[in-house]
Amino acid sequence: MYDPAAPTRPPVPSPQVNPVRNRADWDAMRAAVLADPGAFHGNIAARNLHWLMDNDGRAVWASRAADGAWQGWDAETAATVSFADNGRMPWLRAFNADDAPNFRWFEGGRTNAAFNELDRHVLAGHGAEAAFIFEGDRWDLAAENGRGAPVDCLTVSRRQLLLEAAKCAVALQRLGLKAGDRIALNMPNIPAQLYWTEAAKRIGVIYTPVFGGFSDKTLSDRIHDAGARIVITADGGYRNAQVVPFKTAYTDPALDNYVPVTVALRLLEERLGGTDLGLSDDIRAAMAGIVTAALKGEVTVERGDVMRGLGRALAELGKESLVDAAQSARIRIAIAEALVATPPRVEAVIVATHVQVPEIVWRDRDVWGHDLTNAALTEILAAAGLPDEAALHALDDQAFVRAIWATSKPLPVDAEFPLFFIYTSGSTGKPKGVVHVHGGYASGIIETMKVAFDARPGDVMFVVADPGWITGQSYMIAASLLSRVTTVLAEGSPVFPHAGRFAAMIERHGVTIFKAGVTFLKAVMTDPQNLKDIEAYDLSNLRVATFCAEPCSPPVQAFGMDHITPQYINSYWATEHGGIAWTHFYGNGDFPLAADARTFPLPWIVGDVWVEDETGDRNATTLLTRGGTEGVNWRRAGKDEKGEIIIAAPYPYLARTVWGDAENFRVENGVVTSGWAGDAGRWRDGYWARWQGVWAYTQGDFAVQADDDGFSLHGRSDDVINVSGHRMGTEEIEGAILRDKALNPESPVGNVLVVGAPHREKGLTPLAFITPAPGQIITRDDERRLADLVRSEKGAVAVPGDFITVSQFPETRSGKYMRRMVRALVEGTPIGDVTTLKNPESLDELKRVISAWERKQRLSEDQDIFDRYRYFRIQYNMLAPGKKVATVFVTNPPVNAFNERAIDELVIVVEHLSRRDDVAAVVFTGDGTASFVAGADIRQFLDEIHTVEEARVLPANAQLAFGKIEQMGKPCIAAIQGVALGGGMEFALACHYRVAESHARFGQPEIRLRLLPGYGGTQRLPRLLTDRRGPEGLLDALDLILGGRSIDASAALEMGAIDAIADGATDALSMAHAAVREFVRLGDTSHLGRALAERHKVAKTVWQQPSHIDLDHALQDGFVQRVLGQLDWAGRGKAGERALDAIRTGWEQGMAAGLAREAELFAQAVVDPEGGKTGIRLFMDKKAPPLPVRRDGVHIEAEFDGKARRLEAAGDLLPMGAPFFPGVTPIPGHQYGFGIARDPDTGAPKFGPPASHEKQLIVPTPQPEPNEALVYLLTSEVNFNDIWALTGIPVSPFDNHEEDVQITGSGGLALVAALGSEVRGQGRLKVGDMVAVYSGTSDLLSPQAGRDPMYADFSIQGYETKSGSHAQFLTVQAPQLHPVPGDLTLEQAGSYILNLGTIWRCLYTTLEIVGGKTIFIEGSATGTGLDALKSAKASGLQVTGLVSSPARAEFVKSKGAVGALDRTDPRFKSLFTAVPDGGKADWAAWEQAGEALVSEYKAMNGGKLADYAVSHAGETAFARSFQLLGDGGKLAFYGASSGYHLSFMGKKGGSDPVTMLARAGARGGEAVLIFYGPGTTALADETGLEMIEATRALGCRIVVVTNTDGQREFILSLGFEDAVAGVVSLEGIKRREGGNFDWPDTMPRLPVAREDIETFREAVRLFQDRTLKPFGNAVGKLLRSPDNPRGNPDIVLERAAQDTLGVTTAMVKPFTGRVVYCEDMAGQRYNFYAPQVWTRQRRIVMPMAEIRGTHLCNAYEVTRMNDMIAASILDVTDPTVVPWEGLPEAHQSMWDNRHTGATYIVNHALPTMGLRGRDELYEAWASLSARNEGQGE
Repeated sequence: MYDPAAPTRPPVPSPQVNPVRNRADWDAMRAAVLADPGAFHGNIAARNLHWLMDNDGRAVWASRAADGAWQGWDAETAATVSFADNGRMPWLRAFNADDAPNFRWFEGGRTNAAFNELDRHVLAGHGAEAAFIFEGDRWDLAAENGRGAPVDCLTVSRRQLLLEAAKCAVALQRLGLKAGDRIALNMPNIPAQLYWTEAAKRIGVIYTPVFGGFSDKTLSDRIHDAGARIVITADGGYRNAQVVPFKTAYTDPALDNYVPVTVALRLLEERLGGTDLGLSDDIRAAMAGIVTAALKGEVTVERGDVMRGLGRALAELGKESLVDAAQSARIRIAIAEALVATPPRVEAVIVATHVQVPEIVWRDRDVWGHDLTNAALTEILAAAGLPDEAALHALDDQAFVRAIWATSKPLPVDAEFPLFFIYTSGSTGKPKGVVHVHGGYASGIIETMKVAFDARPGDVMFVVADPGWITGQSYMIAASLLSRVTTVLAEGSPVFPHAGRFAAMIERHGVTIFKAGVTFLKAVMTDPQNLKDIEAYDLSNLRVATFCAEPCSPPVQAFGMDHITPQYINSYWATEHGGIAWTHFYGNGDFPLAADARTFPLPWIVGDVWVEDETGDRNATTLLTRGGTEGVNWRRAGKDEKGEIIIAAPYPYLARTVWGDAENFRVENGVVTSGWAGDAGRWRDGYWARWQGVWAYTQGDFAVQADDDGFSLHGRSDDVINVSGHRMGTEEIEGAILRDKALNPESPVGNVLVVGAPHREKGLTPLAFITPAPGQIITRDDERRLADLVRSEKGAVAVPGDFITVSQFPETRSGKYMRRMVRALVEGTPIGDVTTLKNPESLDELKRVISAWERKQRLSEDQDIFDRYRYFRIQYNMLAPGKKVATVFVTNPPVNAFNERAIDELVIVVEHLSRRDDVAAVVFTGDGTASFVAGADIRQFLDEIHTVEEARVLPANAQLAFGKIEQMGKPCIAAIQGVALGGGMEFALACHYRVAESHARFGQPEIRLRLLPGYGGTQRLPRLLTDRRGPEGLLDALDLILGGRSIDASAALEMGAIDAIADGATDALSMAHAAVREFVRLGDTSHLGRALAERHKVAKTVWQQPSHIDLDHALQDGFVQRVLGQLDWAGRGKAGERALDAIRTGWEQGMAAGLAREAELFAQAVVDPEGGKTGIRLFMDKKAPPLPVRRDGVHIEAEFDGKARRLEAAGDLLPMGAPFFPGVTPIPGHQYGFGIARDPDTGAPKFGPPASHEKQLIVPTPQPEPNEALVYLLTSEVNFNDIWALTGIPVSPFDNHEEDVQITGSGGLALVAALGSEVRGQGRLKVGDMVAVYSGTSDLLSPQAGRDPMYADFSIQGYETKSGSHAQFLTVQAPQLHPVPGDLTLEQAGSYILNLGTIWRCLYTTLEIVGGKTIFIEGSATGTGLDALKSAKASGLQVTGLVSSPARAEFVKSKGAVGALDRTDPRFKSLFTAVPDGGKADWAAWEQAGEALVSEYKAMNGGKLADYAVSHAGETAFARSFQLLGDGGKLAFYGASSGYHLSFMGKKGGSDPVTMLARAGARGGEAVLIFYGPGTTALADETGLEMIEATRALGCRIVVVTNTDGQREFILSLGFEDAVAGVVSLEGIKRREGGNFDWPDTMPRLPVAREDIETFREAVRLFQDRTLKPFGNAVGKLLRSPDNPRGNPDIVLERAAQDTLGVTTAMVKPFTGRVVYCEDMAGQRYNFYAPQVWTRQRRIVMPMAEIRGTHLCNAYEVTRMNDMIAASILDVTDPTVVPWEGLPEAHQSMWDNRHTGATYIVNHALPTMGLRGRDELYEAWASLSARNEGQGE
């Protein structure tokens, strides 16, 4: 007969072991199985497995050989045995169908799967064979000349696997496990998974493997349903080169966050029966009934689920007046307390070590697997009488097994003994545990290996599957081991990092059998470039490949046959089938293979296709009939008619039952006691009883059967869908979505139907149709929430691909939703009869929305503008016909760092783009504005990389990627829009052309981390810069590599590191694309064309040769020697040596050798404990020593005078005090300034007392940015900000910039010397204007600036900025320059903004003063205190001052104060201290002592206390100022000159949360942190609950902080749901962080900064690192949002009983954050760190008082202040004028608190005092010049 497909069919191979070689074989087997299934399968089982048999009274493991004899080994001695058949079988009855469908095979026979998988092969002498090959996820793309190789690859022999399994078996037994016990495994696909699996088999422990991608809820359900005594997990696994922390992500949440429903209901009923609750039996029963109904269908639940059910019960009973509010509260707390105390879920969690997850959370139940197996090995060796493991391995195979058996023999179990069960989805939404057994399962899957794959010893099989799926259990593990086939365990994806990964594995490991789902091949087919990735590898060794798990289409099979192997067959089976049921028979030409996606039933699979038919004839081949009328009538499907697949005869490896009836499951001597059949009803009804008159197994899949017995598969017949090979019930997904209604009372979800929609790669994807609740709509936020809900409940694979809103579902008149019609519309199949619908119009709406959805999907699939990767987005734009430009965006926020996976992807991106003929050029840029690429992921270096081999992958792959860019035959441009550091700069250097934004920064900072550049930086940078600038370029490169300092774009352009800078309206990306367009027009003559040709030339030839420039000469350069000395001093000497080693290798041997050397040295440095490990840790802890100074930044004091004379003589430096006429006098290139410099030898800032450490410096004159002006300073203000900068207290100003000097100074008087472009265009300022300079900067473009510029990244000039006003010139933001108000002298005009501005903000913005009130002002005789006194008096307040002498007391009274408290008064002198340490008695005594001060104040103020207080004197005065506040008083402070550790005593009087939240201005949507149960273990905290309820009512986002884990569980159980974003337990943080976390009783006492700055800094750092960071991270990750990236709370509801204000004032959001108290605070001391409140302007809101931080004023406030000065409302105090050279002494006097003036300025260029206005200044300068000229004559 003519076969039209014959020309395309592959040749028929010759089988070696397949017994089904032709149609006759198949027919004979089919006849035999129908005639006597027991005999047929018994013969297979006898030869395939070894069984425990009796031979002359001795137990032996034996199987039937080809000659009919039984052969094997003595079960005690392992001696070889052989005996005649004599017609014996190891079982009593081969097939028992007496209790159908509970079929039993090989009844009475005993075997053990582990013996058959492991022991027998070693006993047979095959111990040295590879049992499995493990290949880890991580991939070294650069290995083997760019072909790639795994980072982790391990081959384990059969002997070693046997030993590992025995060790694990002994470990399980020592934990008390015995045959019949259950365990759950939730692990990545790593060797330990196999070891523990085989151990369980060995001792008869039943295991359930759970797929690692399932949610914690799913894992929890399965652990409980299985009755697992132990869970085995791993610390983590790699997935796409990233660590997945299995234990903390899956296992711990599953066990900790969920409670079995049975346990919850038992605890509920027990507690409701408590006599203290006094509930009647009826009420108890009613409550329990309502909660039971709420939890129906669940296996395990969160405690909150129980509490929600209880809440419903209380609400219902409350309506009937059966319980009152007080009872409800008691009941709620009682049940919540009971639920917190649930018993342990499992006895132990065994944790396998794989990725060395750092700082893993450890619980009492946890035990390291290696600790158990090490102990087990000791026991095994002792029992065998061997000294060590080496002695064990020295034994021959049989002796080796005997030694193992001395401790761990395989347990002979009944053939029907459960081996494992895997949970699979059912159409009812209830996952079911499908049970497979030791005997028939093992025997059967061996046979499928022979038939489908012709599998035999020596084969290597690669199964792409997780052990949590049946494919992984059956073929990756069991069938391969049983058949003596080497199996490949692959941890990662078969297409990561590129589509050729699986092909590389096939080549590398000599794979002959390949098995994978359809999904991966569909993914490969989506991009033509993927095929080239595959074709790079040799697949000729591959004999056969098969699909599994999901239906295949002809095009996919054709692709596989054309490009993978001609023998790419299609196999069909499911979890319940146990192994392959339909397939192609290897080498059987009578069942021809073609790309038609068909498959054939194995001879023993009596497969058929049936359809329901009321008049059907029920005429088909069946094995077992049954009586009665149960089930549907049926018939065989006709030709080309779709029906349901059935199997009309059971077979041994088919599942036995569904796990259940665990209470009756008992084991005796390896046999399950009679009477147990699992969940027999579900097994019978769900699989066997559907068809009338017969027992026929029904899986629930559609198919069409052809005349030649070939089957075409057509998906599910029920509501189970197959997503990427994962089967799940749609009702499970619907249930997860509908759970939103229980969690959210305002849920917009009405109802939901989920169906499977076709997907190009996944096969099917869930599609959720939702009807909204009445009056509601489904928003995008709702959809995101629902998706997260499904993800958390069912895992990521279950998340719907889309949510589609409809008004109604098709519904029958009886109210049944017609799901099949919705499914038919989505699938495009006939809807069927619609006459039964009561709303046929619903179909029209569904058609419309489905059509729209399909259009959107097609648009997404057909678009060719984007390719999206995990870390890259490629945008294609047309340039000309057939020519595109590819713009590659790096998309790894926040800084676009290159982690390992990003580098892997970059290799693939570059490789694919290089192949594409339609791509003419490639532009690389970073996503966002801040970073191009900010280097590597150093956290990965520290935590995940521990060996040189692991570390070598990073530079190897990066160098491969950058080399491919450099060698690409089309131009590659780097458009650098931000930071390009480390790997980012190396990335840019590899490109042929580089353009950058003016604000971009470049550098190789690796030396800071004790590393060297590893991605090509030691090679390309010296070569490129030397090509541009000769020997100077080499020095530039050495400076960058060894110095580690960054440079700006202009410096990079000057060096030659980049080619162009974007300016004006042009940006870097636009410049890059303009260059590309020019290239397309002009080709080789364009800029890009020339750059491309030049780079190809030098990279291929010149750079591969030794350089002609002398490296040793460059290394003798004085500055380079200084840098090398500094590296030694800083502990980076070895890093410098490594960098120079790499540079020298490339310089003398060519770049190829240099790159190889660089990669090796980099890998060594990363893992070096004294190298990268220490360097990175120091950097992350902010303890890294400073970097060397820059070449132009070396300041040597002895050379100062000479340098000054030279520059002044050259006109490049103005003498100090020189007249400067803007627009006339040229702006010099250099200027004088006062500040501090870095030590030229160490790079450390030379902090210290001003008198000795503040130096006059010569620095470059800055240039203004577009929004800035350059001003010439006439005077500058002298203040404490300068002292902080000079002393580095509390933080170093060098932390904010990379300059080598810090010029101090904030504010002053100046002339505008030059304007930036934007300022010039604005027209408000012009060159020559005289302006008062505001003393701060902020982000003028920030949205926060609209609220208050102080909130927008505000920085103080000269302290938090890199330069200040104690210099001749300063760049200033234009809005910070103000006209001089009124008739001020120039010295007054230069003195008032900082001091008076600070006071203006303090009084009018912060305190919001009202006339007629009283105010207390610290330090009111001088400085800001005096300004505060005068301003408050002018505003109508009654002022009392605090002074430090009788004279000053009289002075302030003369200025209008009603009185003054003199702190030197003998009555008060001892009172001005911080609140002491100690206890409440000490605090009460301190407070009582202050009553004398209170009485004095009242006497001065008519018996009243202060309404306001202004504080700035620090810790010795602050507490008393607060004590002087009256009820409702407000204290503002803006400094702490006597110390930063502020304390105060709480005031008497409390309030409630509602009132206090209102007073604090709380709004819905704000993030609120609430402390619950502080300092106690009690679960009930009434005030804490009140706080939660009050905050919840406002609609705030809440994080609750509890003292204990028990309190945390209690809060979680109360059902607050979405209102509470999370609960943080201090006990949990302590457990996780160990000694790295400290929760102090109070803020630690800080050392006096001026006495010991280093000790002070260390104390601050410890408080930050051990308290603020771990606590802040725990809270921040719960509160993070797009508008709050750090997760700072807007409000903290503090507790009066604890002193944690030092923590909460540091955590609450800057500028707008409030710390709020509600309780009576009397008798309690509180402490906080002053700068956290005043510099960030936070508020502390208390029932009886308020503390408000305040700071410098903003530009608007300066304007208002100037108006008040002009109107004579405010008065400017005459300053003390300090000569330029007297500035250090003036600072020192402030530091010593011996200054006498109110305000200080330093004179820069005022020729005389008393001048007013610019004209008088010019005249004075002119007069001075005339006098000087006259004197000169």
